[in-house]
Order: sequence, then C-alpha cells, then structure tokens
Amino acid sequence: MIELKGTKKEQAVRQWFNDNHNGAVPTNAKVIDLFHKFKLDHPDISYGCLNGTMKKIVAEGHSQVTKDFNNSVAQEPVEPEIIAIEDMEFPEFSLHRTGKKIDDLFSDHEEGGGLYGGTVNIVIGESGVGKSTILLDTLAAIQEQNPAAKVLYISSEMTRNDILFYYRKTPSIAKVPTLLLMDYVKSGQLDQVIMKTLNGDYDIVLIDSHQDILVKLKEVMGWKSTFAESWLTNIMIDAAEKNGTAILAIQHMTKGGQYVGSTYLKHATTSMLEILFDEAGQRYIKFSKNRRGGSAVGKRLYFRLEDGNVVYDEGRFQETEELRDIEEKESIRQVDLSQKFEDIFLGGKIEESDSVVENEVPLEIVTGGEE
Repeated sequence: MIELKGTKKEQAVRQWFNDNHNGAVPTNAKVIDLFHKFKLDHPDISYGCLNGTMKKIVAEGHSQVTKDFNNSVAQEPVEPEIIAIEDMEFPEFSLHRTGKKIDDLFSDHEEGGGLYGGTVNIVIGESGVGKSTILLDTLAAIQEQNPAAKVLYISSEMTRNDILFYYRKTPSIAKVPTLLLMDYVKSGQLDQVIMKTLNGDYDIVLIDSHQDILVKLKEVMGWKSTFAESWLTNIMIDAAEKNGTAILAIQHMTKGGQYVGSTYLKHATTSMLEILFDEAGQRYIKFSKNRRGGSAVGKRLYFRLEDGNVVYDEGRFQETEELRDIEEKESIRQVDLSQKFEDIFLGGKIEESDSVVENEVPLEIVTGGEE
C-alpha cells in the first residue's frame, strides 16, 4: 500500500489510490480521466496536486497496468432523456438594457433590444481598441438603468493599482463589483474561486480575460491547455444554461487579427462581438455571430470616449442603414431588369403590356409628297 505522507492534500490523494486502485497508480490511465473521478470525492483538491502526487507515487514504485481501468472510472449507464420542447424547464432569461444604441445590436427579439440572460458572449478585438472600456461601460449603464441588476467584473490581469488608473479614466465604473483573480493566484485556490463565482446568483458576469485565465490555470493548477479550456468553457455555459446568467468573456486576437481560441468555444457560445479599428483608425463594434440578434450581424456601430463615458455614433449608424436600404433596393431593381431582359430576348417571352394592342391602327408611313 502507498505510504501516507506529505501535506494533508497529498495524504488524501495517496489514501484515495489505496481505497480505489489497490495502492497503485494505473499507468494506462489518463490523468484527466482520473481527475474527473477523483474530483467527485475531493472537490477541494486541484488537478495539479493530484498530478504531482501521482508522479511521486509512481517514483516510489507504486504503479501497475489495470486491465479494467475504463470500467473502474465509468459512471452509471446513461439513458438519453428525450423531452418535448414545451415540457422542458427553462431558467428565467432576463433582458438587460443599457439605454444605449448597443442594445439594438445585442438582440432583436424585442423592441429596444438588450443583453439577454442565459447567453455566453465572446468579445474579441485588437490590443488597445477598448474591449474592457466598452464592456465595463455596459455593466455600469445596466446598473444605472436597473440598480437591482447583479453584475460582476472578473479581472484576471489587473492589480489594484491598474484598477485605480482605469477608474480615474472612466469614473462611471465606480460602483461595478469587481473580483481580482490575482489575489488568489498564490493561494492555489483559483479554480475554486472561479467555480464558486460563476455558480453564484449574478445576472451578468464580465470575464477579462478568458485567455489569461487559461494561462493562470495552467501555471497555478498544473493543468493542460485542453483541459483548462474545456473546464472554463463548460462552467461558463453551465452558468448561462442553469442560472440564466449573461456571460461576457473577453478573448484575445493575434497580431494578424485572428481569433485566439478553440472552435469549441467559438461554436458553443451565443455570440461573438468584435471591437476593431477601421482603415482610418476609428473604432467600432460589430457582431460576426449572434443567435439573439441576427439582423444586426455585420453592422458597424462607431464609438468614442467622452468625459469617461462611451458614446455611440447613432447618426452615422442611421445614415449607414439608409444607404444599405438604398443599395438593397437598387440591387433588387437590377435583378428584376436583368430577369426581364432574359425573358424577352433570350426566352422569347413578352409581357401583355408589351404586346400589340388588338385592333390598334397601324402607323401610316409616308415616303413622298401627295400626287
């Protein structure tokens, strides 16, 4: 049997292998599979602790190939549950409005738009374009419209000093509740804090940033990239699906302007909001994907920072929409004309309005003077 030594958590890991795997580490098992089972008994112990202790146990000579490992970690057989949509239970999906033009881009299901609860929204953009500024302003504006709304800003990158200077620049964020994950990096409790927070009763949670949290989970917890990303993404989706929370998660872009992240994150989420510079260096937002506001996908909404607040250029947006309508109508007209041309000259079809009217008197052509 494995000797119980080390810290209390290491001893718990060692005891778990004594109880569940006859005092040995199954060498044909994936660490992640073991962790999924181990977490059911010890939710307070991290992946990194399990992995590190396993290496020590193997080095001590306690390992073996387990033929029935897959059966040992298998859960109870699952029967698919088929339910009619009308019989499904849904959380209450609140609609949160900022009172600004961005509401119309967030959704088009109800007049006035707004950010729906129960959604996971990825926000990408170039460095310095204003991702945090836009989203913090969104939280502050929602608080102003509805003081009862429970919002939370989770920052994985900023220290208190960073927040101070940000606050001085945009005083409108003064009352936004904030969680600084840097406070929990050294303690090794990062995963517990994230899980408890996202399972809370918040209406809207802003994560800044998804990519940086993954880096810290790998460094602090010792997790692999694929596990860290699936773990965080699934917690975000669960918070939206089960609690009706609206998740806003900032994600990075490469210097070449490419999205950073897995296709799972990209396709499993409700929307993708892009904050970009145009050719003239002016900043705008647009949705490249949005299951709650398809009619606004691809439309640019320009903005600027004025007296610490984000101001959207509604006039420019309206002018652009009017030009779109004119171009669309002209395009339809051109298609109709093209179709008529093909019908007449290629298909030999003549509309009744273009045919010779019955009993019409033919035009008399005079070629010379009277005799």
